[in-house]
Amino acid sequence: MDYLNDLESVWGMDDTPEKVKVLERIIAGADLYNNIEDGIEAREMLIDTCLTVGLPKKQLQAFSWLIKKWEDVDSDYYIDTDNLFWQYKWICYYVPTFDEVSKAQIDGLLNDMKEKFEQQNYSLRPYYKVCTLAAMSMGDVEKAKELFEKWSTTKGDYLNDCPACETSVQVHYFCFIQDYETAEKTAKPIIEGKQLCAKVPHFTYGDMALAYLTLGNEKMAQECFDKGYPLVEKQSSLLTPLGQLLKYLVLTNQTEKAREVINTNLEIVLQAKNGLDRLIFLQAAYPLFDREKEADLIEMTKALTAKFDARNGNNYYQDLLNK
Repeated sequence: MDYLNDLESVWGMDDTPEKVKVLERIIAGADLYNNIEDGIEAREMLIDTCLTVGLPKKQLQAFSWLIKKWEDVDSDYYIDTDNLFWQYKWICYYVPTFDEVSKAQIDGLLNDMKEKFEQQNYSLRPYYKVCTLAAMSMGDVEKAKELFEKWSTTKGDYLNDCPACETSVQVHYFCFIQDYETAEKTAKPIIEGKQLCAKVPHFTYGDMALAYLTLGNEKMAQECFDKGYPLVEKQSSLLTPLGQLLKYLVLTNQTEKAREVINTNLEIVLQAKNGLDRLIFLQAAYPLFDREKEADLIEMTKALTAKFDARNGNNYYQDLLNK
């Protein structure tokens, strides 16, 4: 029962791919010996670790097991509902970013989240937030606007995200609908360092580099890149802002720096399990790909673009590629 030794040691480990491997060994051992309690503990830790490391598919697998145990009314094992439902937000955020997940599956998961939050008398504000993000991931502008209104007007509770995260996603939304003036105003407390958290301002710098550029504030756009890139370089859980910052370099003709960013980060991008993260980076890099030497990357970008648009039922990502 070596997995028990792993369970003792894993608490002192940083969130790294190695920790994920250790937790997976613990889960395998706990399942082999039908040790439900340790299986619960290891999966809860795995979900948290994968959020940092950037392995959302492993998160989903662990969460699916936990939710089934939580739903088992005959189970004698305790699963913290608040913690589980907090993690539900993460899962629903990431699922639409997988190209292999169908729209029906996404809708099914979101509906299940709503039902469970209502049954437990939680606020639906987090539900409307992840639905807004899902609509954005699927390029549905009108639906995103409708859901953003519900998110904004629904009172939150203690399962609401921190102020910095709320602001960051609002900025992302305003950039998505191309309301860059409102994005600039909304981002002000983050840009000024008044709102911070584990992944803010990391995400905001990516959005605002492009927003400031569109608004003609080249100084602030460059400042967002200069401050943002060191935060996201070679970070597998931060590929979306990395792709946005790369796009900024391409749009401002900083070709040498853009190629450096591509070369430095391409390996982790290609290893990413999250198809949308890969697509955002590849589309940003697309204008610089050598049509002969990097034909495989060109075809990969086109194929992934077509796959997401087919799933989403629109031409949103093809239109972005054509710009």
